[in-house]
Amino acid sequence: MSFGIRFRFSRDATLKYIAHLDMLRLFERTLRRSGLPVAHSQGFNPRMKLVFGLPMAMGLTSGSEYADVELEREVAPDLFLQTMNRSLPQGMKILAAVPVATNENIMLRIGAARYWVLFRSERQISADEMQDLLQRLIDAESVPVMKKGKKGLHEVNVRPLVFSAAVAKVDGEWLLEAFLSAGANDNLRPDLFMEAWQHLVSRTFQIRAMHREELYASMDNEWVEPTDPRACGVPVS
Repeated sequence: MSFGIRFRFSRDATLKYIAHLDMLRLFERTLRRSGLPVAHSQGFNPRMKLVFGLPMAMGLTSGSEYADVELEREVAPDLFLQTMNRSLPQGMKILAAVPVATNENIMLRIGAARYWVLFRSERQISADEMQDLLQRLIDAESVPVMKKGKKGLHEVNVRPLVFSAAVAKVDGEWLLEAFLSAGANDNLRPDLFMEAWQHLVSRTFQIRAMHREELYASMDNEWVEPTDPRACGVPVS
């Protein structure tokens, strides 16, 4: 009988240019060093049963990434967290670990993400003007942008993928907070949001930093963190 654990981890600016496949290999090496009883797939080339919630593009930092790992026997979540953190590199840390009792792929559960983007404008602009530029996007019925898919570049209307957005001035720069659609199907990255916004309002913004604050799963018409018991298939009393 296998036992699943879902864990949340962060990575800082020193690791923001690690590609997803390298991140996968990093965790596989860490799990091997940890001695934890990780389950493997069957077949000629067995792989660890490890699935990430939503691969993140390079160049972002993150305070909340998620993954599921299947173990051959039960391990206390606190022990899993402590054991993994002893082996992970500096700049990465597991923040929480909980049991998961569902076979549903975590990638299919993720539906939204909250980001912030620090940027500069090409010229001096007032707070009211910047608010008006963002409101133009919020009020638009269509915000087209070229997005790369399996069959190459194609135009996509990203407006339905923007759930909310706000902008404020912080220490002479602009801070955008955006709640965007995320997941295997309708995923909107913050850099693509910025590209679409600039094109819509005919402005140029210089991105200084991008950060993913949190991922969310949809449960009972409510956005919850993926470690919520309902998202993990754990009965709630």
